Amino acid sequence: MNKLKFITILLLIFFVSCKNEKNNNSSTKEISISKADSLKVALVTQAFIYGYPMITMDYTHKISSNVASDNGMGKGPMNQWGNMHKFPKAGFTEVVRPNLDTYYSVIYADLGKSPLYLYIPATERYYLMPILNAHGDVIKSVGSRTTGQSEVNIALVGPNFDGEIDDDLTVIRSTTNLNWMLGRVAVKNNEDGKVEIANFQSKLIARPLSERNNKNYVNPKGIINPDYLNKVPMDEVDNKDITTYLNEVMQLMIDNPGYATDKPLLEKLKTIGFEPGGDFKLDQFNSQTQEMVKKVPSIVQGLFSKMTANPPSENLQNGWNVITSGLGEYGTEYFLRAYVTKIGYGANQSVDAIYPNSAVDVDGNNYNGSNKYVLHFDADHMPPVNGFWSITMYDKKGFLVDNSIDRYNLGGMKDLTYNEDGSLDILIQPEEPEKLKTNWLPSPQAGEEFELTFRMYYPKENVINRSYKMPGVKKVK
Repeated sequence: MNKLKFITILLLIFFVSCKNEKNNNSSTKEISISKADSLKVALVTQAFIYGYPMITMDYTHKISSNVASDNGMGKGPMNQWGNMHKFPKAGFTEVVRPNLDTYYSVIYADLGKSPLYLYIPATERYYLMPILNAHGDVIKSVGSRTTGQSEVNIALVGPNFDGEIDDDLTVIRSTTNLNWMLGRVAVKNNEDGKVEIANFQSKLIARPLSERNNKNYVNPKGIINPDYLNKVPMDEVDNKDITTYLNEVMQLMIDNPGYATDKPLLEKLKTIGFEPGGDFKLDQFNSQTQEMVKKVPSIVQGLFSKMTANPPSENLQNGWNVITSGLGEYGTEYFLRAYVTKIGYGANQSVDAIYPNSAVDVDGNNYNGSNKYVLHFDADHMPPVNGFWSITMYDKKGFLVDNSIDRYNLGGMKDLTYNEDGSLDILIQPEEPEKLKTNWLPSPQAGEEFELTFRMYYPKENVINRSYKMPGVKKVK
């Protein structure tokens, strides 16, 4: 969607919001602002959307690196590996929509502190290690598809680094200082994972580039900040008022500059005081416009919800929102990258993974734990992948759903039961079924809504070109 059309839609939403406020409370005065002030509100909204991936990465780093050492659940001190030694369960909130097909190996990188030397060992397993910059773009994807199964030696440097680099290193230069290496290696289950810890994760190296050849180097202990204990990154971001939010984003912009293609937008945003190191002041607007500006965070969250519930028609496949282009390389599609940050932060490029998401069944009705559902794949219509596939259950906030057997996903690497004709049925319901228990994906209890995410790692071309269509989830009558 082009930016002009997007701003127009936002303005319509603002005015509808004002009208609804008046209709719902007869004692409330209708907020009326001029066209010029409406455009200012739209610019504030664009600033909010522009900064959403950056501030989300910042709080993900602050909270998930707030440990003394690798904690075995994907957290590690800044610029060090944080490995997941077992799959997460319900209650895990560090990232939205965590996968349960791979063990994570993660680096929360601040290249302003130091460029990094990274070593990734050889493995026969499917693995994928994309590096995302502060804007949520994948600047490089390391792994089976791109670099193969041999060992890789990397120099990861920031935008301002001009030092010498050994010739035998693969140089990856980021446009921002904040970066996130979100590594994944295929694991069938926790027993299988114990082997992978020994063969892969324990051999990973991350250290300052200057310490590459120091055999005596020991990673320092992380410093724990009590302010970030027991926090959820997305909650910290989403609960901020607009002034605090924009001022924090503008501080981040100093060390995490935008692209040349961002210049037209950023020039417009300067008119509301939005620029690197700037100071956003609410009192630059009249009182009526201030009230509208305060609504911007909730308006954008509403847009995210609308996108999930009503995806663009060109993305829809039988109730699934299937995005097959643009992921991980957003260009000037600022709303898309913010939306992906919200629903699936750390998304890969489409050539590495496709993530069909669904909040509704094939008839367009919201999923609800009061119902039973089935997802059926014909024998000749199985998910076409070079890697593997899975389906995972999430609550409406994107976190795992608690259940009696700690089962949160199913997939091609699991021991599923296929029908006699080779087809496959995934049973989605709160109670354990009498048959096909291996194919049961537990849903929430009655009255609770949920969402599903399908993953296709290293998808085949017919997925990317959309000739393969996802089958719909049907409610069992």
